[in-house]
Amino acid sequence: MVEQGPLHLSVPFNAEFYRSLIAARDTFRPAWSHSVPRGAGYGFRVQAGQAFRLVQEEAAQILDTCFSNADDPREHYHATTQLALEGTQITRLTRVWGTPPQSRPLCTCTADTVRPQANPGHTREHGALTAHCNPHMWMLYSGTHPRTCYDNLRAGYAMLGLSQRSIHDNINMFQNTGLDPVTGDYPLRPGNAEAGDYIEFYAEVPLAVVISLCPDGAGAIPVEEWGQREVPVYPVRVEVYDTGVQPLGWPY
Repeated sequence: MVEQGPLHLSVPFNAEFYRSLIAARDTFRPAWSHSVPRGAGYGFRVQAGQAFRLVQEEAAQILDTCFSNADDPREHYHATTQLALEGTQITRLTRVWGTPPQSRPLCTCTADTVRPQANPGHTREHGALTAHCNPHMWMLYSGTHPRTCYDNLRAGYAMLGLSQRSIHDNINMFQNTGLDPVTGDYPLRPGNAEAGDYIEFYAEVPLAVVISLCPDGAGAIPVEEWGQREVPVYPVRVEVYDTGVQPLGWPY
């Protein structure tokens, strides 16, 4: 049965396929895993039909995360389509959409163990609208050039044989954010993730995934306090699983 997507727009969504996939998660077979050191970048490839998890090893750590087609990096995450079809945040059964002309889901979230806490700004984890800090922004902001998420993403893409020109706007996994409908502000609140929490995706196409473990802190303090004090930075584990389930393809 094909149902409409998670939001009100009539986008095809095969709910039965994904419910069956989620119900079979206990049968996924571990393929490999890797612990990424605090403050570093990392790039890895996932085959279509595999699942992968981004796991918090110690506490809430923001991950600037890029998704590209591993066979053609010109197809990558597209924030405008994401906003129109799925909204501002990623969670279970949210699809991650790619650029035109394919305009198709790159992967689908099959698990999200973070439990958001009620707050006045109605923020929650995994913001889909922002990107990464970069040396140019820091020079304008503070006149300094610390290590940035752009530097980490550049290193991660180099692991896959790709240059910095493959870097694009990304999803900020585990960043607790929202969008104020009145002011247009994008507030940042302390993250709710704990050790062992993870977000999991099912790859709809061969994926190049590149992550930056935000070197300027783990999202433990509000944005207005950035630069006023140091905050901890934590490691993250990548886990990849063989599901034995082939993607449906797009369009259905």
